[in-house]
Amino acid sequence: MLRKASRFTVLIMLVLALCLPTAAFAADAQNEVKTTQDYVNDMQPGWNLGNTFDAVGEDETAWGNPRVTQEFIENLADQGFKSIRIPVTFDQRMLTEEPYTIEEDFLDRLDQVIEWSLDEGLYVMINIHHDSWIWLEKGMHNDHDASLARFKAIWTQLADRYKDMPQKLMFESINEPRFEGEDAEKQKYIDELNTAFYNIVRSSGGINDVRKIVLPTLDTGSETHKVDALYDWIKALAKPDPNIIATVHYYGFWPFSVNIAGFTTFNEETQKDIITVFDRVHDKFVKNGIPVIIGEFGLLGFDTDLNAIEQGEKLKFFEFMIHYAQEKQLTHMLWDNGQHFGRQSFEWSNQPLYEMMKASWSGRSGTADSDFIYLKQGEEIADVVKTLQLNGNTFEALELNGEELEAGADYAVEGDKLTVKASLLEELASTSGFGEKAELTVVFNQGMEWTINVIEYDTPSVFSAAGEATGFEIPALFRGDSLATMEAVYTDGGNAGPQNWTSFKEFAYTFTPNYANQTILLKENFFKEVEEGKEVQLKLHFWSGEVLEYKLIKEGTSVTGTGTTAGSASFSDLGGVAWAQDGISFLAERSIVQGVGEGMFQPEGMVTRAEFIQMLMNTLGLVDDSAVSTFSDVKEDAWYTAAVASAEKLGIVTGQGNGKFGANAEITRQDAAVMLYRAMTELGFEAADGAAAEAFADQDAISAYAVEAVAQMQQAGILQGKGGSFKPFDLASRAEAAVMIYRLFAGMNA
Repeated sequence: MLRKASRFTVLIMLVLALCLPTAAFAADAQNEVKTTQDYVNDMQPGWNLGNTFDAVGEDETAWGNPRVTQEFIENLADQGFKSIRIPVTFDQRMLTEEPYTIEEDFLDRLDQVIEWSLDEGLYVMINIHHDSWIWLEKGMHNDHDASLARFKAIWTQLADRYKDMPQKLMFESINEPRFEGEDAEKQKYIDELNTAFYNIVRSSGGINDVRKIVLPTLDTGSETHKVDALYDWIKALAKPDPNIIATVHYYGFWPFSVNIAGFTTFNEETQKDIITVFDRVHDKFVKNGIPVIIGEFGLLGFDTDLNAIEQGEKLKFFEFMIHYAQEKQLTHMLWDNGQHFGRQSFEWSNQPLYEMMKASWSGRSGTADSDFIYLKQGEEIADVVKTLQLNGNTFEALELNGEELEAGADYAVEGDKLTVKASLLEELASTSGFGEKAELTVVFNQGMEWTINVIEYDTPSVFSAAGEATGFEIPALFRGDSLATMEAVYTDGGNAGPQNWTSFKEFAYTFTPNYANQTILLKENFFKEVEEGKEVQLKLHFWSGEVLEYKLIKEGTSVTGTGTTAGSASFSDLGGVAWAQDGISFLAERSIVQGVGEGMFQPEGMVTRAEFIQMLMNTLGLVDDSAVSTFSDVKEDAWYTAAVASAEKLGIVTGQGNGKFGANAEITRQDAAVMLYRAMTELGFEAADGAAAEAFADQDAISAYAVEAVAQMQQAGILQGKGGSFKPFDLASRAEAAVMIYRLFAGMNA
């Protein structure tokens, strides 16, 4: 036994000798230990698991996000992120009195997500999150000792629990700390919390004496006095600590970030704000050996509407912000509360935005002055010059549908000027209807491509309406245009609505366009700060450059609005058909319908088949002057010949079965439905998904050839019944015809 033991011992010693590094090797390994700046660099880029463990409620799903899965973490890492910040709110998950014990089940669940993240090679940051405003903001001023004790208890438990976890796990003391009191008092409170946090973590054992810890400025703000105060706190430590990281948050120049005060574009002032802030943070911290993490970044407008900032402008913001952060060695972590990367779909809500971020992680991308070209219908098309922002790159090609266009014939480039030729634009705009006609792709030698949307439009219209201050909808026809911003002033002087230091109101907070419904919603937030009985004039600014005016008055909870479109006002007999005024106004404004004299429209008058098809084809821009009709009752020189012939050519009309069109016959409701349906189908549109069409009481009376058309038009909201019946053989009135065609056009151009 003794002899065998001796041999075994020798064997073990030999194995250990082979495994242990030599002195020289150990010294080399020590020299390769990464600095904290290297550590922070390796975290680039980062992502926030927002509105999950920080949600105020029973569990991580309280704010609408699903439970985090291992598959999600794997997919997140596959997107190219190197670090994850896991915000945590403890308030409802712990005792509110001594000993302030945190629920074990909750910590077990947090452990699971941390471990999944580490398994994917991600750096992980955990913190105390919404507790900062739930109980610390007032508590440090009003109930100081208890609030501090509770804060200490949280970090005592967390530090002990995770003291032996890998170094890729880091602790952030508190999220966005803000307090009641004077400025000096507020700074004293954050210094006190950071001191308590620091002492607890560093004395908690394991590897916490050298674990990376993240300390915020007051409010995680980047103002000079806040940055200086944190720097002074770090430098005042009894012993220099190389494992401290500073953190700030950045959501851009505020007016641009929320689209207020006319800051609709990524202009020089917005870019300068990035430079000023990042230079200040870099020069105070990074230059002096203290790495920095931008713990949250994005745009504040995202929280109200992902489209509050125009697509191209937000892409330019992200491109430059990420570039400049990296140039200044600032690691950035995208704030995502579920609005960007799908927790279950694993897809991006805005794929081009992700592609721009990803391209910016490794270099610059070229952009342009805008991502659109607006062509006004009916106006002569000219060359359009776009200014490229090359950002150190070179132009390579202009493409359409993946095919390179011809330099000289289709476009020309000189320096940073890209000229898109009129001949190309005329070809792209040759199809009928409003809206996007094509996407031109600008290709650079590196980075992301830049998309230019070619859009055909006409001047939008807004119409009179009555409604409530809880949410007032302005009826509109966008006609391919998009709303950029809105001004509100009192006609007797002064700015109206919230933030009355500017006439330009905040997008999505006070107003928002609904292109599908063809309305502009003025929200309750707007009317809460509008004076009663005072007339307000709105100016609606569109991306094409068009500006419309609209007036409104609030009386109690009621609001009345007056549009500037003259259509309905030119007819004096529309009082009994208020439901039809928008449709009649639309067609009258475009000279598609006229009155019957003496300011009258005669809305209850009947419509012939020729009149209806003329209205329909003119509205949709489908008239082909070269078309020839085969109907025996359609004469070559009749006023409706081109419209009927065009409709026949496209299969929108097939006649009455006797070789005749029946031009002078008054149109029935079911025949109107059939023509509308065929026109919609011809143009490649379908009824929107939604509730299925409901059967009418007289469903069996609808002719077989019209059943599908009636159902589709009902589902699309283009026509309704009368008292539960459709009445297929009733004649369509002038008002009904105008409304049907208007609704079809509006739905197709939403």
